[in-house]
Amino acid sequence: MAWAPPEDKQFATKNFALRRCLKWLACDIGSFSGFTVVNAVVRSISVDEQFPAELPEIERARWQTMTVYQRSLAANRIKAFVGWQAGELSLADALVLAKLSKSRFYRLAAKWHDTPNLDAVGAFTGTAGGKSSRLDPLVVNALQAVVPEVVRLNQGSSVRRLVNLMKERVKIPEDDLPSELRLRKFVEDELRRVSATGMAGHAIRFDCTAIDIPQADRRPFIMFAAIDTGTRLVLGVAVLESATAIKGYAMAAADALDRIPSDFGGLSWTDRVARIEITAGADIDPSMELVESLSQRVGALVQLARAPKRFGRYLRRSVGDGIGRILFTPARTLTGDAAPNTKDMTPWMFENAQGAVREAVSAYNKAILATLTDAVSKPVPGELILALKHVASQ
Repeated sequence: MAWAPPEDKQFATKNFALRRCLKWLACDIGSFSGFTVVNAVVRSISVDEQFPAELPEIERARWQTMTVYQRSLAANRIKAFVGWQAGELSLADALVLAKLSKSRFYRLAAKWHDTPNLDAVGAFTGTAGGKSSRLDPLVVNALQAVVPEVVRLNQGSSVRRLVNLMKERVKIPEDDLPSELRLRKFVEDELRRVSATGMAGHAIRFDCTAIDIPQADRRPFIMFAAIDTGTRLVLGVAVLESATAIKGYAMAAADALDRIPSDFGGLSWTDRVARIEITAGADIDPSMELVESLSQRVGALVQLARAPKRFGRYLRRSVGDGIGRILFTPARTLTGDAAPNTKDMTPWMFENAQGAVREAVSAYNKAILATLTDAVSKPVPGELILALKHVASQ
């Protein structure tokens, strides 16, 4: 008598052992225990359960032990990572598909980029059905607050050392801290986040601020910059007499287009730009128009900073309080006299101010590049060049 699989799809889906048996019986194996099986058709295996082509073959055995939910989650996250890295999916669509927060998406995407396997997609987290011990939310918040600084200020240190430094920095009694394994996960997650966001071109910021070089009318010159947040390099720079963002950023973008091929071509550039942030100048409406037009031309998230204390915020985060001997004085960007560190209010000619800023930026970039010598060279993303050309054309 010929045996046929049950038509109840829900039954076949839930019963894992039966599904594996049916898959085996789907082969034309002739006779088994007195029953004859001829080309049994297994209709209950869904498309979501198919083994993804992006995974290495060694993961197939592990894939077969996963639940239906885990397989579906893993497959969708692989599609999200591959699509986002190839520029075929926007970040927003990839986040929905992967069912991840932005920060965790970046961490797992970096892990997938380095080692494409099932561990990288995080599909096992929270799906095993067991009840895990909960951490004190206050302890978690305290650890998350200090781990970025610990990692940033101790590059190259081992995970074990970073864990110990984090424990010292957080100042929580040892008995109240999570296990060593959990602490290592905090550090490893931050290292993966830095890996995902630290590549050149991942996020670009346009910023402007007054500097401590006086003009003839005692007002300070204004510096405009295009900053790469991952490497902290100043890709392009410009100087103007006023905080007219459209003109200043156009000049800085043009300078970046000149510098990238000659100075930054050997960097490990990201596959695509994820975010572009622009500080509005005194010309807020044209700045908003620039953001809108740029958003229509690139797939990256483009945002405008227009808070009253916006000037120099991005520069100070990436570069510091100044560059070379030139100090940033953001509070004087729109009004007020220059505030030179030397108290010397002798006015500078425009050409001299511009030359001094360019020289300081070149020396700063040279020092940064010296720390990036181990990076594997990757091409500059076309989306970055497109964005810079658009800004430069304004």
